[in-house]
Formats: sequence, structure tokens, C-alpha cells
Amino acid sequence: MASTPPAAPSELQMIQRTHAVLELVAGRWSVDVVYLLAGGTRRYSEILYEVGEISKKTLTQTLRTLEAHGIVTRHAYPEVPVRVEYSLSPLGWSLTRLLMDIFEWSSELDQDRARARRPGLALAA
Repeated sequence: MASTPPAAPSELQMIQRTHAVLELVAGRWSVDVVYLLAGGTRRYSEILYEVGEISKKTLTQTLRTLEAHGIVTRHAYPEVPVRVEYSLSPLGWSLTRLLMDIFEWSSELDQDRARARRPGLALAA
């Protein structure tokens, strides 16, 4: 018995899912933490130090949110004191590709804006 292909998502579903992802990455520190973890596994204290001006409470909330959405994995080692490390999950790695696409798009947008501000140069390009 052949299975039927899944129905294409409706425009409303696409809008809702896109908004859900944008809300996740729009968190003040989410992108910072994802980019930092793309550089490798980090302990909580390393993230706190390297990510910048963030409170411990806010970092904890950010990490918990990213973990709850499957972006970040948390590994606690049975040591005294407990050592906790964070890394990107496979889903987190796929998010880094999207973030890089957004960065590249923003770079192109900046170039287009610069050309638009200097119309004489745009013709020469």
C-alpha cells in the first residue's frame, strides 16, 4: 500500500511556524549563545564569561529555553561539584546554518543599501 505524500502546509501554518522560530531566536541572548556554542562545548561559567553582559538568571533562562526547544543539550557529570556542559544538538547545528544564511543575506542587503545611496556608483558596478 503506497502512502500519500503529506499535504503542503497552508500559508497560515507557514506563518505560524515561522513566527514561532523567530520568537525563539529573538530572545535577547539566544543568537549569542547559539553562535558561541557553535565554537564548541562550553561550561556554564565559560558561557557566562564569553557571551557578555548577561545576568546568571537570564543566562539560565536562555539555556533552559534553548534546551526545551531541542537547540542545546545539557550534560551534567556526576562529580562534586557537578560539572555541567552545554553544546548544540543536531537541531541547533541546523539553526546555525539558518543564522549564517541570515547573516549573508544581511551583508547583501547592506551592500544593496550602500549602492542605492550612491546611484552613480551602482551604474559602474
